Amino acid sequence: MAGRIKSEDVELVKERSSIEDVVSEHVTLRRSGSNLVGLCPFHDEKTPSFSVNPTQGFYHCFGCQKGGDVLSFVQEVDHLSFAEAVERLAGKVGVELHYEDGVRPREESIGRRTRLLEAHRVAAEFYASLLPETPEARTARDYLRGREFDGAIAEQFGLGYAPTDGHALSKVLRDKGFNRDEMLAAGLINRGGYDVFQGRLLWPIRDITGDTVGFGARRIFDGDPRPAKYLNTGETAIYKKQRVLYGLDLAKKSIADDRRAVVVEGYTDVMAAHLSGVTQAVATCGTAFGVEHIKLLRRLLRDERGETRPRSSSPSTETRPVRRLRSRRMTRTSAGHPSPSSRSRRTGRTRASCGSPPGRTRSGSSSTARRRCSSSSYAPRWRASTWTPSVAGSLRRVRWHRSLPTYVTHSVGRN
Repeated sequence: MAGRIKSEDVELVKERSSIEDVVSEHVTLRRSGSNLVGLCPFHDEKTPSFSVNPTQGFYHCFGCQKGGDVLSFVQEVDHLSFAEAVERLAGKVGVELHYEDGVRPREESIGRRTRLLEAHRVAAEFYASLLPETPEARTARDYLRGREFDGAIAEQFGLGYAPTDGHALSKVLRDKGFNRDEMLAAGLINRGGYDVFQGRLLWPIRDITGDTVGFGARRIFDGDPRPAKYLNTGETAIYKKQRVLYGLDLAKKSIADDRRAVVVEGYTDVMAAHLSGVTQAVATCGTAFGVEHIKLLRRLLRDERGETRPRSSSPSTETRPVRRLRSRRMTRTSAGHPSPSSRSRRTGRTRASCGSPPGRTRSGSSSTARRRCSSSSYAPRWRASTWTPSVAGSLRRVRWHRSLPTYVTHSVGRN
């Protein structure tokens, strides 16, 4: 069959791709004898039944019975075809692929998902190149400076600027070989052929592996014909907002190491948190914190039945199974308390002041709150919801109290 990847190249990609590294992008693994174990990314569980054998290069889940090599894992977790999985890993490990007929197949046959990801990569590079020096982007730069974000943090998060020319991006993509249907399917142009984002400051939204799958855009000009302050990429084949957390590609290592995730409200809040040393911060992308987000974090937090909390964290006074979190929203900042992006970050404060909220008269409540507050590491002085695994294998939440500038334990209630 013309266009088929040569078998020797497939074997070379498998040989150079570490299954431990690939799986670790999605699951927090721990050593168990000669194998590595963790919570399965393909079904919801509390007791780890997912096993990886790095020596032989395969994985197997004793719960859902899925298993295979590094290629089948990438196919399953990212919903790719075999050729797309090979091409993705080949790009990461630096293997040049050859095809049976001696030439690369037509772009249309490479795979829809790969093409859409490539279109977003080109778009992200184009937008990012305009932000630092383009005169038109001065308003965007002033906006960032006004919130004490410099060029280094903008580069770290890949911020960019969408020009007011409604065909600027589409021209670039067309020169790179993308057709109208691909640009439309990627959510980068509208049905009229105009760029979706025009005259806006942009945040690339990346999945857990670091691939750009969409954009968030903020209004910065008073004359913007679209009155919405924020615009996000619509749902596409590669972008489902219920399955993406902004900043997770940068925060996943800290979340896995510290077994703590801090969920804040917006893109600039994530940036401010990372600047203040809270590198576990993530945010939803214009939607409520839902079940799929919980599943995503649980795999990184290693929220397993029978697992004990690290010594730096105090046990929760009251816990509920994570299944009872379904259909619940994350608590947002109460009125009157500033978000992290609107506070000065010069002090670099990341620990909460301790104290008990008024009106709590049950025995032990105040002392428990004080103990947790004093022992909690990285308790930033802004409203956010912090999720950590508890001794019962569920998640607990710490939120900003409505009356005092302090954090108090808030147990997860029943639906």
